[in-house]
Amino acid sequence: MTEPRFSGPFVITGLSGSGKTVLSRTLEDIGYLCVDNIPLDLVPDLFQRTQDEMNRLVVVLDVRASGFTRDLPEIYRQLARQYKGIQLIFVEASSEVLLRRFSVARRPHPLRDRSLEQAIADERESLREVRALADLVVDTTNLSPHDLRRQILSLAGVDSSQQLLSVDVQSFSYLQGVPPTASLVFDVRFLPNPYFEDGLRPLAGDDPLVAGWLADFPEVAEAVSRIVDLLGYLLPRYLRELKTNLGIAVGCTGGRHRSVYIAERLATSLRELGYQVAVHHRDKDRWRF
Repeated sequence: MTEPRFSGPFVITGLSGSGKTVLSRTLEDIGYLCVDNIPLDLVPDLFQRTQDEMNRLVVVLDVRASGFTRDLPEIYRQLARQYKGIQLIFVEASSEVLLRRFSVARRPHPLRDRSLEQAIADERESLREVRALADLVVDTTNLSPHDLRRQILSLAGVDSSQQLLSVDVQSFSYLQGVPPTASLVFDVRFLPNPYFEDGLRPLAGDDPLVAGWLADFPEVAEAVSRIVDLLGYLLPRYLRELKTNLGIAVGCTGGRHRSVYIAERLATSLRELGYQVAVHHRDKDRWRF
């Protein structure tokens, strides 16, 4: 991942319903430590950490915290004097858009002892001093959640969308069930099976002898090539939707030979395409031969 164009620590605040959660979760997806809605008197303690940890700290605060509008300006001024790199991000939107968002979400405004229109107006007025302290004001009136995520990722230095996506490739046994979190599942039970070779049966699909045996079959290489081509088509489209984690599961009967081999080949090919890939084998050692 490239160095961010801006770095923390951050305090994120702003109007309820304006998109603070989208912003903080986007930063969390690229490695920031996000803490949301804690008592104000605990905030200074969060900053007692190493410089590296500090640079990745995001604290989300808003009117849910007792004494927020009264105490936050002075708390932030003290933090700014103590920590040179700290930045305050204020998120807002027009009243019309906020009304529509609360209507769609059907969630109550934190100032629920008055009408929604009055709550939005009162919150905006009460936050004027906080807004004036902001290093960056983000107006989400005309931004969809995806648009907001893209802008924040750009500011954070994520120029390549591939930096955002973490790919998890795992092998599994159909006898033990399909992994429930997999987005894409490939059944490779149609391939030649090393299980029926006495010398290969005790070995796993990542053993050189098994790998060499499977590599001798043209249909195995063709299967890998076709799956990689499909992934090459699909992954950029998942990225376009700003998906941050993609599970790819490869299954065979016992989860020890074919699925392990294919999972390793897919992981290698995806890394060569520039993706961040982790690979593990759920059932490889479950069976004893």
